[in-house]
Amino acid sequence: MKLKKMHKSPIRLFFVGTIAIGLSSCSSLPSNPSKPISLSHKQVSKGILADTHKATMKNIPTGNSAFMLINNNTEALRWRLALIDEAKNSIDLQVFIWSGDESGRLIISRVLAAAKRGVRVRLLIDDMPKDWPDHYTSLFAHQENVSIHRFNPGRIRKGIIFRSLQMLVQFRALNRRMHNKQMIVDGSWAIVGGRNIGNPYFGLSNKYNNRDLDMILTGPLISDLAEDFDEYWNADASYPGRYMYKKLSTRKSEKYLKKFYDIVEKDKKLFNKTTIPANRINWKREMSSLPDRMMPGKAHSLSDEPVVKNANGPRLIDLLGELNIQAKEIRIITPYMIPSIGMLASLASANKNNQTVSILVPAMDSNNHTMAHSSYKKYRKRLLERGVELFEFSGYPSDEVRKNSTTAPLESKFISLHTKAFIFDRDTVLLGSLNLDPRSININTEHMIVIDSPELAEEMIADFETMTNDKNAWKVYLDEDSNIRWKKDHKILKLQPAQGVMQRTRASFYRFLPIESQL
Repeated sequence: MKLKKMHKSPIRLFFVGTIAIGLSSCSSLPSNPSKPISLSHKQVSKGILADTHKATMKNIPTGNSAFMLINNNTEALRWRLALIDEAKNSIDLQVFIWSGDESGRLIISRVLAAAKRGVRVRLLIDDMPKDWPDHYTSLFAHQENVSIHRFNPGRIRKGIIFRSLQMLVQFRALNRRMHNKQMIVDGSWAIVGGRNIGNPYFGLSNKYNNRDLDMILTGPLISDLAEDFDEYWNADASYPGRYMYKKLSTRKSEKYLKKFYDIVEKDKKLFNKTTIPANRINWKREMSSLPDRMMPGKAHSLSDEPVVKNANGPRLIDLLGELNIQAKEIRIITPYMIPSIGMLASLASANKNNQTVSILVPAMDSNNHTMAHSSYKKYRKRLLERGVELFEFSGYPSDEVRKNSTTAPLESKFISLHTKAFIFDRDTVLLGSLNLDPRSININTEHMIVIDSPELAEEMIADFETMTNDKNAWKVYLDEDSNIRWKKDHKILKLQPAQGVMQRTRASFYRFLPIESQL
């Protein structure tokens, strides 16, 4: 049918053909660069990480892994640095956004230092957020013991016109992004959750910082995470970064490296004001605290397939559905909520079955993507009509929450919500990268871990209750005339909380754009 349509549309055929010729004539990445299969290293038996793993697992029942939640942004960066600084054998890091700011440069500098010590480093980064220019990707990927892959890069790298044409011609393929986040060190420790790498995720932004959540873990789950990482690393869509810049001479390499380390040296002025160590330190004291802080749980890892073309396999949301988790109380935290028809039907069914569903999303004044919020706005009343207990996280929460979200002495204008978590009753939790929006559910690749752990569930419920109390969130409800109202600390609003007139204006404009399926 498509072929017949093309023959009937010579203008369209000519247009597409012209674009194809233009793309082929541009500077582009090699189609099939050498990419040997690479697999995760086995667990290391010596060193601080190995010793801490052994001490931790003595307190954990057989078959369980051990977990510790990280809801403090400063600690999130410190624990990443601790694992990197103490690595003896391997660092595997997968992330959607790796920003070229102070925290992004700090982490890459420590990773490069680990590589110089002989640690094998594999960095898998999605290609859409381009905070790293191609010459730096190639530069770092040419360092000894370092490999970098970019997930699903567009082959045309220069010129906004040709890159736009490429997106037009290959939209379906290039639109599939890798949203997964995990770091595995020495085959014994990992950090998994929703944080990317960048200042707002570690409390270092002056504009806004995120209320976020991930966890440090060890135990049998590590082998599942390593297998998942290897599948993505060796996938066809994973492109070796060393080939992303062709003209990288020795002179240019030395110039770019010097420029990079000069900036890293200047960054230390910021970190020296905080509790973030600007240089590598000994983390033995911090690591020795973990065995008494970790909570046990049986867990497994689920993710989408790292396929770009013909991605017809089961989606992560389908795999989660197959778990058939039965719960009377369901708590959900998501930064982006655009429910599907099926999701709305499930919520209605849950209400009829006397299941309690509580959802925390950002208020507009705490949402860093007003465009996404403008689509959520259309579903707010339908959620309430289906019995959902709905909370909207305030951009101006209590000092306690701000303290967890901001690295002192820095302060940000507002706090955004970026946590992605599900709690079923008081025994099962889900944590990872999945948002409840069309992009996460239908387009991007995502990753979640499912954990059966009453201890972990209780801690996450306590955190949920803190975030939804009337100092930190608006309770959204329908009044007697079915009008939406917001209540917080005895204050009732008729209009949703916002950062100002301009944000309200943008939200009103965005809601008419036909882009909901891409949000």
